[in-house]
Amino acid sequence: MQFTYQGQTYTYTIVRKRMKNIILHVRRDGTVYVSAPPAAPETVIHRFVEENGARLAARITDVTRSRQAEPDFTDGSQIPHLGEPVTLHYSDRPCPTVLTDGVLTLFARTPEEARLSHRRWLVEECVALYKCINREVSSAFIQAGYDVPLARIEIKEMRSRWGSCTARTGRISMNFRLMQYPLGCIYGVFYHEYAHFIHMDHSPAFYAVVRQLYPDYDRYDAILKRKEK
Repeated sequence: MQFTYQGQTYTYTIVRKRMKNIILHVRRDGTVYVSAPPAAPETVIHRFVEENGARLAARITDVTRSRQAEPDFTDGSQIPHLGEPVTLHYSDRPCPTVLTDGVLTLFARTPEEARLSHRRWLVEECVALYKCINREVSSAFIQAGYDVPLARIEIKEMRSRWGSCTARTGRISMNFRLMQYPLGCIYGVFYHEYAHFIHMDHSPAFYAVVRQLYPDYDRYDAILKRKEK
């Protein structure tokens, strides 16, 4: 199906699910999916889509720009890593992937090989870093007198969240994409999610705990909020 906003026509797909409300999704490739209850008439769904045309069009534009801004992984190109640009350097001989003085040397002959080598290296870096920060943040809460567990960390590549906490099971999900942003942003998300072991809402009391233990929270949270727009 299609909707038009300011003269531009967009296509969307309806997905029927057991749910109460109609929810709009813009996927990473820019396609629009509309989740809707089984009994919702198509006319009602289409009216809902058109009423939210401005928001959908803006989101599609943001997703398209984001894809265009993604690194091409050619030799000498730059990629973001912990908030800093890193230059890729192809090695024509097999070698471990190593980051030294802002240069990431990896074994690759094509952009696709470079992308895969970088991904494998980044996963290892992410697991080690998140594991270390998890221990550090848990200890900070305990030393401040809060009863929190050492969370079980699940790393995901999420599009709409930087992290989430399931207090009942002691699990925290962390976004893999945070590896692009400054280290302070990663700490901010960890402190945010750990505070949910104490307050399950986003009340003033919740943010008081976060800011007590991580005074730089607002500074780094603002960086992530700018990226969400």
